[in-house]
Amino acid sequence: MIDMHCHMLPGIDDGPKTMEQSLEMARYAVEHGTRCCVVTPHIQPGCYDNDSDSIRRIFEDFQSQLDAEKIPLQVGMAAEVRICAELPLLISQGKIPFLGGWQEKRLILLEFPHDHITVGAEKLIDWLIQRDILPVIAHPERNQSVMRQPEKIDAFVKKGCLLQITADSVTGLFGEVSQKLALSLIQKGNATLIATDAHNLHKRRPSLKAAYEMLLPIIGAAKAQALFIGNAEAMLS
Repeated sequence: MIDMHCHMLPGIDDGPKTMEQSLEMARYAVEHGTRCCVVTPHIQPGCYDNDSDSIRRIFEDFQSQLDAEKIPLQVGMAAEVRICAELPLLISQGKIPFLGGWQEKRLILLEFPHDHITVGAEKLIDWLIQRDILPVIAHPERNQSVMRQPEKIDAFVKKGCLLQITADSVTGLFGEVSQKLALSLIQKGNATLIATDAHNLHKRRPSLKAAYEMLLPIIGAAKAQALFIGNAEAMLS
């Protein structure tokens, strides 16, 4: 399987603190069926002031350590970007690493605040799409505003945004409301990716296996393959 949203780089955000913790996460991912992982540290001005250059330095060190330890995990580099007023400038300065490509557009993994959808979000997304940058909205099923009013995500789907659902939402780790919303979005065909959004080995682990096994009898092999493998392969090709 392919994990397109994972916090596995050490000391750069609220993921692992040390390289050894990062390597342990990588080993765990491989043991649980993940062959490729795109690491996506936070970019959030004023909180996580990362950019393409700072992420790349740590990513290259991580990749070297994976090779040295002979951990068979392919890795790619992107970021989970908090929607913010600074985003157009950061993009114009080349400071945002993109997630991949989709239908001749670049992909950006875009995160809303946890408890609301930012005022002006639709206009910013229009700005991105006009420049052939397509948002992949991270874990909408965990956004409190969307949990209260699921129809709020519809406007973004209609604009063409892709949705990434968290594997642990599917299995119920984030509660019943989040789980029901995740399953609803998946069954309606609005989800494009299932990813771990893993941060550690304590609670938010880098495993897609349980979610895959749960969804397989619900949506069938073809749709499950697309959500866990096929769509990600298309984005990375």
